[in-house]
Amino acid sequence: MTKSKLYCYVDETGQDTKGKFFLVTVVLKEQSHLTILQAKLEEIEKATKKNFLKWTKTSFAVRKNYLRGLATITELRGAIFYSAYHETKEYISLISLTIAKTVLTKKEENYTLTIIIDGLNKKEMEEVRKELKKLKIHYRKIRGMKDEQSVFLRLADGIAGFLRDCFEKQPYIKMLLKKFKEGKILVEV
Repeated sequence: MTKSKLYCYVDETGQDTKGKFFLVTVVLKEQSHLTILQAKLEEIEKATKKNFLKWTKTSFAVRKNYLRGLATITELRGAIFYSAYHETKEYISLISLTIAKTVLTKKEENYTLTIIIDGLNKKEMEEVRKELKKLKIHYRKIRGMKDEQSVFLRLADGIAGFLRDCFEKQPYIKMLLKKFKEGKILVEV
């Protein structure tokens, strides 16, 4: 039996709320599907002029167009997971827990897992390693990367920002959130 090669891209939002609200987004895909998805995501970034912008630096018009574009990508079905937390500052533990909950949704025992986390430093990487070991999640590699370097981290950043906008009840999100849930693009874990 061949091993599934899973890639996990992680971003978060909410540290600025000092524990009031914290949200982790995980994009999880099989390696064999990444090339096609990457091309489609880059095309949408270009067409909507989102490009390499972080979510907070993106206008609401661009955000809406980008999200509408994402809703048309069938390869995103069942690929984006998130967990929201309140009244806690256990950020690294919550990132690790969300990764674990996401991986466990796949119900696969025969896999390799590469984890890429936005802005992760060496100290945080060691904390994630320890947490995942406690949670019995096997991985091949954990690394930090800037979201400008990966379309998948930019996707995780955009979805984390979108979900934060949802929790903050931004007016533009209502129809888009419904579209994402109906299309099974977003999965709460």
